[in-house]
Amino acid sequence: MIQKGDTSKFDAEALKQLIKLLPEKHEIESLKSCKKAKSELANADQFYLLLLSVPSYSMRIQCMLLCEETRILLDMLRPKAQMIRIACETLLTSRRLPIFCWLILKVGNFLNYGRHTGDAGGFKMSTLLKLTDTKANQNSITLLHHILEEVEKNHTDLLQLPSDLDCVAKIAGINFEVVKAEAGANIKKLLETEHNIASSVDDLKVQYGKSIQDSIKASKELEEEIDTIEKKKAELADYLCEDRNMLSLEDVFNTMKTFRDLFIKARKENQERKEQAAKAEKRKKLLAEEEAKRQKGECGIIIRKGDVKPEAGDISALLADIRKGSKLQRTHRNVSETKILPKTTTETAKTVDQSSCIL
Repeated sequence: MIQKGDTSKFDAEALKQLIKLLPEKHEIESLKSCKKAKSELANADQFYLLLLSVPSYSMRIQCMLLCEETRILLDMLRPKAQMIRIACETLLTSRRLPIFCWLILKVGNFLNYGRHTGDAGGFKMSTLLKLTDTKANQNSITLLHHILEEVEKNHTDLLQLPSDLDCVAKIAGINFEVVKAEAGANIKKLLETEHNIASSVDDLKVQYGKSIQDSIKASKELEEEIDTIEKKKAELADYLCEDRNMLSLEDVFNTMKTFRDLFIKARKENQERKEQAAKAEKRKKLLAEEEAKRQKGECGIIIRKGDVKPEAGDISALLADIRKGSKLQRTHRNVSETKILPKTTTETAKTVDQSSCIL
């Protein structure tokens, strides 16, 4: 399988272990000078003897490993590089991001009016993460909450900003410099191997020449993608007014991801606060209606504070109750309002007779 370059049963890890097990120089010399019959040797020694009979066996195994590792590495690095490039282009072409930053700048200049920072022409992108540090009298409400309330009223299109930053958030945590270094180291090994097999036996050139060249071609395509990212990085540094040599794409992506999360969280909290206020207003209205019903009198008339309940003897109230079909109840007069009727003639005469007797 090694001689034919058959990797059907060899993955990258198996090939790495096989390279570690290759015979060293002193072991090769001992085996060549051994006069024992092949059948008398141990299995490992027999394997070494067979391996030594394969021309350039070490180079063959290294070519098998390099081609396998290149395939795995490119499958891993190519999507990352493409996502990094797209993320850079997104930040450079986003229409909503500069408008949102303009709103922040206006609010910041208003808050800092009269100070040396009150007439700023811009701000660092890291300032986006400090919007939650400025709080209102209520600790739960921050400057970001206030700005999003303004956005909901007058700039509703900016509410879609998190969707613009979705690809940037996904690439956060991936280090471009690491991707660049791994791609560069791999293509360097491929070029060295290509040079080595050019001076080796003919069948090795035929066997691995095309595979190595294909790997180099694919790796160079990745290098072109990385060069494009370098150009986008320089453009982004100028766009954000940062130093080209100091700008870290990883830091920029992490900042934008954190800002996006804060944006989504603050908007959700604003929505929850609105819903709670609406529920509180609804409860207040229901309580007011229940209180109004409770204060209604027997005749269906609302009794307000300071009002006097109409007497049952009032003719107009009685007529109204009769028309409604209400059941009438007998009521008692207040003693203070009872009129004193004149005594009868008999009672008066009796009083006179009693007075005469006394006299």
